[in-house]
Amino acid sequence: MSDFFLKIINDKPDSTDTPASTNIIEQQTVQKAEPWIIGIIDDEPGMHEVTKLALSRVEILGRPLAFVSAYDATEGYNIIKDNPNMALVLLDVVMETDDAGLKLVKRIREELKNKFVQIILRTGQPGFAPEEKVIIDYEINAYKTKSELTRAKLFTALATGIRSYRQITALEKSRQGLRAIIDASSNLLQERSVFDFSSGVLNQIGALFDIEAESIFCVSQRPQNGPSAIISSQSDDYVVVAASHKYQPLFGKGLTKLDSEDRAIQAVHQVLKQKAHLFNDDFSCLYLSTPSLWEGVIVAEKAAKLKLVDQELLQVFCMNVAVGLENAKFFNYLNKAAYYDDVTGLYSRAGFIDYARAYHHQHGDNICLYLIDVDYFHNIIESLGYEFGNKILKRIATHLISSYGDEVLLARLHSDVFALLLPNGRTKAQDIALRSSFPFNIDEHSIRLGVTVGAAQYSKEYIQHPPQDSRHDIEPSFDAGLLLRHAEIALKVAKENRRGSGELFDSGYEVDSYNRMNLLNDLRNAITHQELFLVLQPKVHTPDETIIGYEALLRWNHAEKGAIPPGAFIPAVEKSGLYYDVDLYVAKATCKMLNDYPQITHPISINLSANSLNHETFVDDLFAIFRQANIGLDRVELEITENALIHSDSAIRELDRLADYGFTVCLDDFGAGYSSLGYLLRLPLNTIKIDRAFVSHLVDNKNAQIVLEGIIHMGVKLGKEMIVEGVETEQQLAVVKKMGVNVIQGFYFFKPLTIEQVLNLSAQYQI
Repeated sequence: MSDFFLKIINDKPDSTDTPASTNIIEQQTVQKAEPWIIGIIDDEPGMHEVTKLALSRVEILGRPLAFVSAYDATEGYNIIKDNPNMALVLLDVVMETDDAGLKLVKRIREELKNKFVQIILRTGQPGFAPEEKVIIDYEINAYKTKSELTRAKLFTALATGIRSYRQITALEKSRQGLRAIIDASSNLLQERSVFDFSSGVLNQIGALFDIEAESIFCVSQRPQNGPSAIISSQSDDYVVVAASHKYQPLFGKGLTKLDSEDRAIQAVHQVLKQKAHLFNDDFSCLYLSTPSLWEGVIVAEKAAKLKLVDQELLQVFCMNVAVGLENAKFFNYLNKAAYYDDVTGLYSRAGFIDYARAYHHQHGDNICLYLIDVDYFHNIIESLGYEFGNKILKRIATHLISSYGDEVLLARLHSDVFALLLPNGRTKAQDIALRSSFPFNIDEHSIRLGVTVGAAQYSKEYIQHPPQDSRHDIEPSFDAGLLLRHAEIALKVAKENRRGSGELFDSGYEVDSYNRMNLLNDLRNAITHQELFLVLQPKVHTPDETIIGYEALLRWNHAEKGAIPPGAFIPAVEKSGLYYDVDLYVAKATCKMLNDYPQITHPISINLSANSLNHETFVDDLFAIFRQANIGLDRVELEITENALIHSDSAIRELDRLADYGFTVCLDDFGAGYSSLGYLLRLPLNTIKIDRAFVSHLVDNKNAQIVLEGIIHMGVKLGKEMIVEGVETEQQLAVVKKMGVNVIQGFYFFKPLTIEQVLNLSAQYQI
């Protein structure tokens, strides 16, 4: 044996190196650890034996050494290829050739692309030292002559190399782990369901950290720092949103309802209390907190490996899971907000349309849609408040669910309108209305609501076919939106004509609705382009049958459709909210007429909508029109329909302001609808015009004569001027004159006249 071999075996470590090496690195461990694989590539068998002998019982960083030998460069290449986790190789430079070792280094780095194994070059011939560039380029850790490698120095070289290997592989493992977490997070972020996301998290934990464990995932229902709408709509409980096989019975249950003696549940409570990860002999628990402070806990049974995972990697994983959880939570809330009504829990309009397609696919063509509108629901809201109204809506939803069972598709479309899709389309809308009206008590209030129903029966027209140039795999689909629109049209007709009952959609209704829409659009254009004009109907003084004034009546000569009857477009004015614009339009047209034709000396009455009086600036705007036109208020009178004033105290207050300005106010259509004698005391009236309904029955109905005579007598006693409109026959005129009426208006004397006819009449009678 050479002196060199004896030197390695018998060498004693220097006093400065031995303690540090022994205490820090060569720590004995009770547990059997995976060894560091050390490669020895040398063509001298003795070098293999002496190296193994010198390091046979050494442990470095708590792990023993395992040696793999090769005796030439080819064998060396193969052992490194077969052991990709080799930590360090002791490589002889000169073997079968002078540079065999250096060539092997190049193959290790370039062919095997192994950048982790640490390489210590050894040579017995100092003159064959590699160039500095080779050492740098191929990341050679050290170059030693065999003669200088004492046991202590050999140990030091190995310890340094293994420490470098551990650091490099740890960094690479962290990099790969981070990449895996990012990839996993990317996949998880695509999950929009909280349950699917959470299940994916448990799977990813097992895949990322090589863990096979029974586990559960609990998530809070309410965020501590989220939108108020979410906070107010959720409970304080935590729910098991994912569970492996053993814990599957816990899935979907609230934490408060689970067995508090269960050790996994106890671990969840402990983590939530500490708001930190927890690792013990039984469980590894991860604590999650999202940006909006939803909380989550993942409990993995017998998963000790989690504690050994790099903490920064674990934190990155938890942060990504927390963000993904928040995204899933928000998406779940948005989906619920879009498809479900938060008051009743029924489907919303969007949800109804979406699920109606599946409902049709399940139940076939014999389906019918009913829309149930709660009559005068807004009055309940005004008097008892929104919260009380919500209680009513919930009660109605409960009643509909209990009445029609599971085979019905229910939704709250908006406000007080419910949708009911039934598989049997033979039920009449009237029967649905009757069945949906029921008495109940809420907060000591006894309530019975009336409802109006609009229905639409399924037919083939509701099948939507794909365009001819589209893909052949696209099948026809059920157009639930069209069915809903038709039911809404039927509901509108029912509310106008059969409130408290029901109406089935007829195709004629859609035509009428379309025509009304076009008419309204044309009416807006007519106002903009001043295509509406006035005609005047004279008021006649009965004692001498002379004209004492006029009523301005609005007319419309459509450019394409010709004359549009007032009965066709005046109701559209009220329903569309155009009354403010139309009333000011009439006021301006009246001012222009009086300025253009000074021959008209008698006052002109114009009709105002009481709804215009609810417009905050209407009274001032109206007064400004007459002032700017320099028209004295004694040349006009304002007629307000009685019915429109019934429910509007604000309109009555504005009427007082008109009187204060100096306008003459006439109560129009008195006696029609909800006549109230209280108005005769409350309103600043100068004139009362009695509705034509009394006059039409005046000749053949004694009761009509008695009522009319009583109204006239009362009005005269109150100092009001009385006008009767709608007088068309000589008999009617005789009865009215006998009652002492001095002013009448009707076809018996004059129909509405154009301005030219009025001027001719003025010239003829010199008025």
